[in-house]
Amino acid sequence: MKLSYWEMDYIHGRMKNYDIKFQEIYNELFDHIVTAIEERRAAGDTNSLERMYEDVAKKQFGSYSGIEKIAKSYEAGYREKVRKMILANFRYYINFRSLVFIIALMCIGFSLPHTNLITGIFFIAIFAAAAYSSLYAYIKLRAIKPKGGKMSLVYSYTGGQANFPLIFLNALLWVPQLPNIFSDHYKFKLTNIYYPVALALMLAFMIIYSLSCIRLCKQELKQFINVDPDTL
Repeated sequence: MKLSYWEMDYIHGRMKNYDIKFQEIYNELFDHIVTAIEERRAAGDTNSLERMYEDVAKKQFGSYSGIEKIAKSYEAGYREKVRKMILANFRYYINFRSLVFIIALMCIGFSLPHTNLITGIFFIAIFAAAAYSSLYAYIKLRAIKPKGGKMSLVYSYTGGQANFPLIFLNALLWVPQLPNIFSDHYKFKLTNIYYPVALALMLAFMIIYSLSCIRLCKQELKQFINVDPDTL
């Protein structure tokens, strides 16, 4: 027996008391509770909605706090899933063609002079590769629209992976500056400690990782294209 709009609104109101910050997890738990109550009604349970809600929360989740524990375990599980998926995608792009590409880039790196101009060109190329995955994730993951002040689990963790290349690039630029950064006469200067062959390898890594992130976004969007709880 399907619950009415007002009955589902009551359940939404009860679930607002829980610390569930991600919309996808909220939707899963909401759907589970609604389904459990509908099954009890279909089996002839005539208790009030409030009583059935409390019974479901206690028997299927252990207690009210059990719902929050399940939400946290779901988040941890998804974080681990994303980590494994990005590694699997990275391995997917490590093939004969990519190895030829990496070797070709490194050969070019060996043949280039170690100058500030070459270093600058490589950093611009690395930045372009790093920014592409971040921009792609930002644009595509906007299709996921959480409500009620909640965050998107997919956007937070998949988008986080897509932003990693920019974090890595930032570290490449700033870590060599640390010995002088507190000097009174400090001025940012593009470091020349990275040889062209090393920068070529970093560029290849950045391109492959960015492609892995884009593939991850596509994989996750197939599952979570709409996280509006009103569509449940």
